[in-house]
Amino acid sequence: MSLREPQSVNDIRTAIRELSTRADLARREGRSADAAELDQRIKNYRDELGARP
Repeated sequence: MSLREPQSVNDIRTAIRELSTRADLARREGRSADAAELDQRIKNYRDELGARP
């Protein structure tokens, strides 16, 4: 991951929700590569959440 300012847990959860919606839309529109990229970003955010106390 790139260097950036820490994000709050609520910001991360909001990002996961938004990205999940976009990934679902991409899948419905047949843009599987875009959906896969968004799914990877979601995974990274979930990993970051899991690493927090």
